Amino acid sequence: MENKEQILGKFQKEEKKSRKRMLLYSSFPIIITVILIFGSYFTVDNAQNQVAVLTNEMQTLETTVIELNKEIITKTDKLVEMERAYKLAINYKDKRFHFDFKRDKELFSRYPKQTKMITEMRRMIDANEIKWHLGGNSPEQGFDSPSFATYIINKFSKTAVPANERYKLKEILPTTTKPKVGDVVFYEQGYSMIYFEYRNRPFVVGMTPIGLASLTLEFGPKILGFASIEY
Repeated sequence: MENKEQILGKFQKEEKKSRKRMLLYSSFPIIITVILIFGSYFTVDNAQNQVAVLTNEMQTLETTVIELNKEIITKTDKLVEMERAYKLAINYKDKRFHFDFKRDKELFSRYPKQTKMITEMRRMIDANEIKWHLGGNSPEQGFDSPSFATYIINKFSKTAVPANERYKLKEILPTTTKPKVGDVVFYEQGYSMIYFEYRNRPFVVGMTPIGLASLTLEFGPKILGFASIEY
């Protein structure tokens, strides 16, 4: 028969084995939990990366849409200007007012303060050197109608118009009901023309889609008003 020490030794061995098994079994949930945590981390990290990629793609698409909208607006504006040019060429060809040296002399005598402006305006018409350019703001680049009127006002009159206000002439310039040579006439469709008068016959000079032209006062678009310019 086994003595007490041998029996006690067996119990101790079995107890140690049991503790090892318990430790091993209790470690499984921890190991699984750690694996799940790491798996979840990588899954979340991957998802975040995908979200970042999709966000960048969305921003790129939004930028592309904005650029396309700008391009559409630009092309639409160009189509509008082409339509205006076509209408002017077809409908306003008989609305020209001949601006010659004989008229210059009479205008000089009646409007001496506007002499330089009158001379330069007729010279530019004869030379046909100023071109239509939507948004243009210099003789080299070209002008649209309000920009050209602003250029003439700033160069030859005492009135000053900031370049960034050239599309607000009707709002910022003093109005008048009795225009004189050198004043501004406002029309529908955005035209701002310089007012002239020869022997009680009013006419205007300004930039149009068909170029710089002298036209009868009632050359087409509805007149919206007049602005007084100081010379």
